[in-house]
Amino acid sequence: MTETVAPTHPRPPAYALILPPGFVLIPAQGDVEADVRAVVRRHYGTRLDDRTRGRIRRLERSLVATVRSARERGVVDVVLPLGVPWRAPVSLALAFAPAGPGGAPDADATTVVTRAGEARRQVVEHHDAPAPDVDLPGESPGGAVRTVHHVWTPPVPGAAVLVGTFTISGASDPELTPLVDELTELGDTMMASLRWRDVPAGRSTADDTTPERQPA
Repeated sequence: MTETVAPTHPRPPAYALILPPGFVLIPAQGDVEADVRAVVRRHYGTRLDDRTRGRIRRLERSLVATVRSARERGVVDVVLPLGVPWRAPVSLALAFAPAGPGGAPDADATTVVTRAGEARRQVVEHHDAPAPDVDLPGESPGGAVRTVHHVWTPPVPGAAVLVGTFTISGASDPELTPLVDELTELGDTMMASLRWRDVPAGRSTADDTTPERQPA
């Protein structure tokens, strides 16, 4: 599959995503502590009080460690659920990174349509439950069960290819397959919502008035 690298020049163009309630996007290449703090405070808003302050500070520290770990792997943005209690031992997280030189989807990748245009999609099943690409804060439900890659070639000359990866983590239990499939559909929906924020004239993406989360 496409390799990712620590973000240097060139970089992918700016993009935007539509996220479901409870999911947040955290930039991984800036001031991680400040970005995490801003995202958490914006998410919890008026729920921040003396009773919840300690728990939220612990969450912030855990998120900082998560995002820094992702940054070391070349990730530029992390998307994960914040304050969403999972009712089953499965979870979902997304990561975005520029592709490494010479990277390309494997032959079994398929073409899907997104708001940013066509993307190459590849599904990787993990039967030995390795560590996920993005470690969720708090207690982990298990190793990676399924990873899905989306690869976009931006309509901007010289821009880096963008790789979007979502990982479903959980227990290796066949009874959880329906839940894994549902989370796969959710991850695919978020990936399909990606659009380029700045595209050349004549190469516009589909118009959409739905609120979006945009990388800083």
